[in-house]
Amino acid sequence: MASFVKENTFKWNSVLRGFLESNTPGKILLGYVHMRRRGLNIDSHTLGFVIKGCGLLMAGVPVGEQVHTQVLKMGFSSEVVIQTAVLKMYGMFGDLVSAQKVFDETSQRDMVQWNALVAVYAQRNHPYEAILVARTMVRGYVRPNEVTVVSITSACSQLKDLQQGKLLHAYAIKNLLGFDMILSNALIDMYAKCGCLSSARRLFGMMRSWNVITWTSMINGYCDNGFLHEAMALFKEMQKVHVRPDEITMLGMVAMCAKMGESGLGNLVDEYVEKNGYTNSVYMANALIDMHGKCGNIEKACQIFKEMKVRTLVSWTSMIQGLALHGHGMEALVRFSQMQRKGFVPDKVVFLNVLNACNHAGLATEGIQCFKLMVEEHGMDPWMEHYGSMVDLLCKAGLLGNAFDFVVNMPVKPDAVIWRALIRAFKDQGQINLARDALLRLFELEPEHSGNYILKSNFLATIEEWDHVKEVRDDLEIARICKREPGFSSIEVKP
Repeated sequence: MASFVKENTFKWNSVLRGFLESNTPGKILLGYVHMRRRGLNIDSHTLGFVIKGCGLLMAGVPVGEQVHTQVLKMGFSSEVVIQTAVLKMYGMFGDLVSAQKVFDETSQRDMVQWNALVAVYAQRNHPYEAILVARTMVRGYVRPNEVTVVSITSACSQLKDLQQGKLLHAYAIKNLLGFDMILSNALIDMYAKCGCLSSARRLFGMMRSWNVITWTSMINGYCDNGFLHEAMALFKEMQKVHVRPDEITMLGMVAMCAKMGESGLGNLVDEYVEKNGYTNSVYMANALIDMHGKCGNIEKACQIFKEMKVRTLVSWTSMIQGLALHGHGMEALVRFSQMQRKGFVPDKVVFLNVLNACNHAGLATEGIQCFKLMVEEHGMDPWMEHYGSMVDLLCKAGLLGNAFDFVVNMPVKPDAVIWRALIRAFKDQGQINLARDALLRLFELEPEHSGNYILKSNFLATIEEWDHVKEVRDDLEIARICKREPGFSSIEVKP
């Protein structure tokens, strides 16, 4: 009977492995339930497949917790392999507290579990914690291997910590037997994200072979640092060596064109995307809407938006932003209303774009209503950009008194940019007293900023108070001299 049970367990483990390899986690759980109902023996291989299946399930958190409880009840809590699998599972859920707890409760940790915890923090955008765990690992006399270095290099990329990244590179050269493609790609990505493109390109040139991740890291490095033509040249070179760009590569190219506002290159990239079948991706469609909006082709952006079968909040935001940039304020408001009717809840970015749309189109009433909707109905605390857009909106509408009262009654302290915008609006529309009051408040905020003296001087010249203009210019010269004077310190030593 024992051999019969064991044989069936082995067969079911093979089935579960097949489900895992075919990425059907739901079937893994059904198989596991069936095994338990049949009273079959559950071994560490079974649990390993089931735990990995839970991690792959989008809504697998409650199921994963139940499986973890069963692991403890079955007496597998002392097995490092199982505990490491549970740790990774919680990491995939984004439950870093539970992942850390599993690690802390493991009595005997091996290199794999240390690496798993470092990777969980790095992959979930907690780079400081990843580096802290690695340092604790070293203090415990566990020597980092290639897997550790890859995860910490990723953390350095997120932090843009070039110094720490160089130290890791030096450690890898000294302690690791050669670099595989994964580590080389991680180092290239780190150098590129830190803006050290010469080191990234040198490492790229030293590699014997490249995959799509290698090329994408290098291309995105050029994109992120504003080297448009170098990125495009590398993209063409990538195709010459018959490495097919993936969606991430193309998203980087689209983002680059959007950032640089290059409509010609943007159209070429768009043609490549359509030709190679990337348009079915909602992420790509969102990126293309953003790119065409920023490159001046709002008609194409509207067409892509219209043809989308599935839209996300980013889709609506990109469309509203594009319409706002092109002065189509009323159309942006229509999209904003449609978005809400479809059940999407606007966030602060959406509200900022709607306010900007109202601002560009001179829709003061609609902008005020939008701001009230954001604050009163959605209970959001505005950013300084929201306040700045509202001030600009009120000033353009000629509601200067309202703009001044709005700034004075803001729940947060207005910055200098807002005060300067008010002063220019007051000066242009002849509101002398309001301009004087705003200047006084600006100098209280930034008493030594030379630009404020120039702004005040120009204002006084406009109203022909020439004596005061000379006083302000003299004050500016004194301020500049005081700023140039080096400071000094002294130490008094008793004999």
